[in-house]
Amino acid sequence: MKIFLFNRPAGFGLMVCVTAFSAAARADYYFDPALLQGSAYGHGLDLQRFNHTQDSVPAGEYVLDIYLNNQLIRQQEKIELIASATPDNAVEPCLPFEVVRASAIRTRSSAASSTPHCLRISETGQKISWQVDIAKLRLNMMIPQAGLYHAPRGYIPVSEWDAGETALFLRHNTNFYHTENTDSHLRYDYLWSNINGGFNIGLWQFRHQGNLRYADDNQTGSHYKYNAVATAIQRPLPQFESVIAFGDNYTNSSLFGSLSFNGIKLNTDQRMWPQGKRGYAPEVRGVATTTARVVVRQQGKVIYETTVAPGAFVINDLYNTRGQGDLAVDVIEANGQISSFTVPYSAVPDSVRPGNWNYELAMGYVRHYYSVENKFVEGVLQRGMSNTLTANLGSRLADDYQAFLLGGVMATSVGAFGLNTVYSNARVENDDNEQGWRIEASYSKTFTTGTNLVLAAYRYSTSGYRDLQDVLGVRRQQKNSVAYYSDTLHQRNNFSATLSQPMGDWGMVSFTGSTSDYYSDASRITQLQFGYSNSWRNITFNLSAARQRSSYASRYDTSVNDQDFDRENQRKYTENTLSLGISIPFDVGASRTQLNLDMNRSRDVRTATVGISGATGENSATSWAVYSGLERDKHDGSSATWGGNVEQRTAVGALRGFASRGSDYQQYGLGMSGTLVAHRGGITAGPYTSDTFALIEAPGARGAAVRNGQGATVDYFGYALLPSMTPYRYNTVSLDSGNMNAEVELQSGSKRIVPYAGAISRVKFTTTSGKAALINTTLPDGDQPPMGADVTDGHGESVGMVGQGGQIYARLAEQSGVLFVQWGQKSTQRCQVWYQLPAKTHTPLYQLTLPCRQE
Repeated sequence: MKIFLFNRPAGFGLMVCVTAFSAAARADYYFDPALLQGSAYGHGLDLQRFNHTQDSVPAGEYVLDIYLNNQLIRQQEKIELIASATPDNAVEPCLPFEVVRASAIRTRSSAASSTPHCLRISETGQKISWQVDIAKLRLNMMIPQAGLYHAPRGYIPVSEWDAGETALFLRHNTNFYHTENTDSHLRYDYLWSNINGGFNIGLWQFRHQGNLRYADDNQTGSHYKYNAVATAIQRPLPQFESVIAFGDNYTNSSLFGSLSFNGIKLNTDQRMWPQGKRGYAPEVRGVATTTARVVVRQQGKVIYETTVAPGAFVINDLYNTRGQGDLAVDVIEANGQISSFTVPYSAVPDSVRPGNWNYELAMGYVRHYYSVENKFVEGVLQRGMSNTLTANLGSRLADDYQAFLLGGVMATSVGAFGLNTVYSNARVENDDNEQGWRIEASYSKTFTTGTNLVLAAYRYSTSGYRDLQDVLGVRRQQKNSVAYYSDTLHQRNNFSATLSQPMGDWGMVSFTGSTSDYYSDASRITQLQFGYSNSWRNITFNLSAARQRSSYASRYDTSVNDQDFDRENQRKYTENTLSLGISIPFDVGASRTQLNLDMNRSRDVRTATVGISGATGENSATSWAVYSGLERDKHDGSSATWGGNVEQRTAVGALRGFASRGSDYQQYGLGMSGTLVAHRGGITAGPYTSDTFALIEAPGARGAAVRNGQGATVDYFGYALLPSMTPYRYNTVSLDSGNMNAEVELQSGSKRIVPYAGAISRVKFTTTSGKAALINTTLPDGDQPPMGADVTDGHGESVGMVGQGGQIYARLAEQSGVLFVQWGQKSTQRCQVWYQLPAKTHTPLYQLTLPCRQE
């Protein structure tokens, strides 16, 4: 059946431009040339090139976005449509092997490609329906789930990960302060700059972190110091889902506690895992008697839905939503029967998803203890055995020190219970040998009332237990008389708990508390904090009350060599604080403004502060704040302070200024931050970047703004920086052409990229340069070239097509030249437009009236 498209010629022109060019034109649509008879639009126009059914899209190479089951797989991929062996000579897509892998299409083992660089859809062995939509430049493919390899949600093939550019970078955050004390007449200048630098070569990444400090006052003179904080070389190992690093580093295991060291570390990098594998979430196992729909809910909200085949099924790629309660599962059979069950979902920080491994190996020298024997080696292994059980195993070894850990997590319907035990054997003071145990228990549960007991942890240590850092600190103190202080040395008990309760429109209440005591001096430190928050008509307020009680003024008043504590001289110190904060948003003109009120009260001091802050300008590039406060001290009387600050985000970084004044001082200063990147295209400046960022290349696109770029714009040389990207995830990099050079167009406004952690990814945008022209043209007989006719330049490059009324929109790279117009294969179906742009005229669009000459 043929459906004819009737419309007035003017309206039909738009339809030809938008609809007729779709190579995916449906088989039941046909463009009849008779519709245009008697109008200028039908002047010899060959409409047969628009009459392609879905199965007869013209063969050739297309640049398309690839969608599989309505999910974007690849952007701007070159796809070749090749004639198939079917009798009607229809075409079919030939998918590059990278696209096949990225799509996780399950190809048959005997699949052989008839072309060297791609695989035809018919050669995959799967029933794939497809459609090419030229209007949207999309290849849409639909395939049953059985035709795909199972991959966790968020899975991205390693082949798509981008190692980035070979480049060198330096980022800094610098602040200068000038302070004057009116009582002591002290004038003090202070400069502080935090510096991060490095360079990337392939997957190898060198990193250095340091800070520069300069001080000058009118009493002691000036001095400066550069402090090298950390220097390291690292490389991701995607085949092992790990990263290896050499140099200054930290152990990051929560089982033993973190150590700063210089050496080698190899550990799991969970950022490489798909989102459906990260963190902890239980497996959902069940049985379906028919093809069934499985719906998973948490707190009444659907968090997962899928269709399963008859038989046993398992869902093991739920997102990490711990702290939200148990999972309610419905299995809806094809006949409408519903079976329901509950899967307990509670976790503590050490919980590991079933089937996941998490490990860390480290060896080297513990930093800051080089005067004593400080070599160590550490290994930690965690394994998610099942929904119920996580196993932990580890050891930390050093000279005359051994520690071994065994533990795990038990997840039940009444909550998650964690238990880790550590045995240590160490040479301590006076070459004595101490042995002991540390037992740590934790619990977490979200109740049906919404009460979230995030963590309740209890840790008990026997008197002989020692952490490695405490052992090294004591040895250094004995050797060099360098005082060592520690919160963990000789600690006996430590208990902490965090509780929160949402109350709907009545706000949220929370409670945190901790208490610790020690063997050596019978001291105890207890901290309690209660909080309440709510909002009313965009006005938010927070109330908190805290209490800290110590058996003496501070734990740090004593060192490990002090004499035993004298109970008779024990000092007790109690500090109660009460805080109230209110935030009221309002707008002043184009500025987003907020009024803040803060009040604090403690035993000796009361403070009240009122401040106004806001942001204005394009993309809130300018932010500012002013404040005034009053402090009343029981011993020193009252004093008032006021101040303000302003920050301006620019294309090359942030600039800021600040000033404050009190009863006996005044201070003002300046600051700036930014990043410099040296690469094969030159040197590019931009905002302060994270460890993973993008180098954008857009030739000629000067002035184009980087979306989410913190003020970054494309510079004179065609480069810009996107300050931050998420590693191992799809990141959309896009440009806003609003302030771009009017003689340049972006062929695409956005790109997708998946960077390695630490990568400097080059993202290139294709641009077209030239002067925009709107040409009204006529044929020698007075008629107009038919709408839809192709237009190419003198180099054979397509610059557009003829629109309504014989108008041609083209971007002309040369001041003068020729355009070729063609709407058929006959010699009478083509003509030439010779043009000469006006000299020394600057306009965003040239409007010309020129003849289209025929040979």
